Amino acid sequence: MEDSFSDRLSDAMGKSYILFSRVEQSMLTKSKRFNLSICELNFIEAVNRNPLVGKTVGEIASELLITPASVTAMVNKLEKKGYVTRKKSIEDGRQVFIQLTSSGRHADRIHKRFHRNMANKISKSMSENEKKLLVSCIDRINIFLNARLKKMEELKS
Repeated sequence: MEDSFSDRLSDAMGKSYILFSRVEQSMLTKSKRFNLSICELNFIEAVNRNPLVGKTVGEIASELLITPASVTAMVNKLEKKGYVTRKKSIEDGRQVFIQLTSSGRHADRIHKRFHRNMANKISKSMSENEKKLLVSCIDRINIFLNARLKKMEELKS
């Protein structure tokens, strides 16, 4: 019985990941306002988690689990597109913060609205108990995945 559940859960998670990515990519492809990939939007979202100060390359790399060189390449790309900018720290001129431009903040708002609308449509016919259970299950999945990533990072070191 447990194997059957594990197989069904595994299939459902795999399908959800693929479908979610396809829906998000379709939204981006149809949008005439943005010339961004999903990866670029996720990067913009990470930068906007500290909108007033911005984030350093190291902070972004750590959060997204990518190398500082990958962050720098993405910053260069998004800077050319007009979504991010670099600002030197007032306290320490050697430190550079990545911040969103008004176009970057606009793209992040649209992306968040897309996610919120999708969540509203998914949960529209659910009871409050079903909504709480769904969020609880997703929280558990995220705790598991974060612990797995942390363990993998520790093994690398």
